[in-house]
Amino acid sequence: MQTIFRTIRHLVVGLAAAAAIGLPLWFVVTAFGGKFGLWTPLEAFIHVRSFAGVFLPATAGLGVAALIVAVLFRLVFGAKNAPGPGGYIAGVAAIVVGAGGILYAQSVRDLAGSVPPIHDITTDTQNPPQFTQALIDRRTQDGARNSVDYASKTNPADDRPLPQVQAQHYPEITPIELPVSADLAYQAALSTARDRGWTVSTASEAAGMFEATATTFWFGFKDDVVVRVTDTGLESARVDVRSVSRVGMSDLGANAARISAFSEDLRDSVGE
Repeated sequence: MQTIFRTIRHLVVGLAAAAAIGLPLWFVVTAFGGKFGLWTPLEAFIHVRSFAGVFLPATAGLGVAALIVAVLFRLVFGAKNAPGPGGYIAGVAAIVVGAGGILYAQSVRDLAGSVPPIHDITTDTQNPPQFTQALIDRRTQDGARNSVDYASKTNPADDRPLPQVQAQHYPEITPIELPVSADLAYQAALSTARDRGWTVSTASEAAGMFEATATTFWFGFKDDVVVRVTDTGLESARVDVRSVSRVGMSDLGANAARISAFSEDLRDSVGE
């Protein structure tokens, strides 16, 4: 009897340990595979979303089972024959990984429900900065599914135009007014973009604009950004930013968050 129980315990604990280690590893490989071109970021994201609903509860369940088996073994055969701490550690680790993943997935679903399903955000909704044809062509070659035609976009949930939707959900996204010359504002904006890890592809100080691409840490999703600097008078300038996701109907608020962080960093860089 004890031999049978020991075999069951080893099997359940082994599966729990394998799941606790394997699930995070699977996520990392899938996510970074999308980032480094083994498959597309969208394919990686869809794969994780599809299988996480099975893997996460299964991992948590194996953790619970491992703890139950360890406790039963101790109760049935006594402390002298009780298993070592490895079984308990494997069970707790599997529960943490599985339950933690479930909670995180739920937080993402909650976030998706709290923001509008849009992916094009700008500080100037009446005259948004425009992308160059060169960047538009690169987007197409890289498989971008979202257009950069701002005027044609609406909120798919209620068909309202983007300016109305953005004003309601992201009222903090406004033009960046700086108390410095346009030349200094441009250089500060360009440095801020590079400091944030954006890849600058087009930059023209004469035109007062530059384009860049921001790549997400997980999955490697690419969002394109265009920055426009306007001289508004003696020692003052206005900076407008537009950030557009290449794929996905909803950006989960990422573009608005990117512009807000850029605005804050830029203001700090000029001492405002």
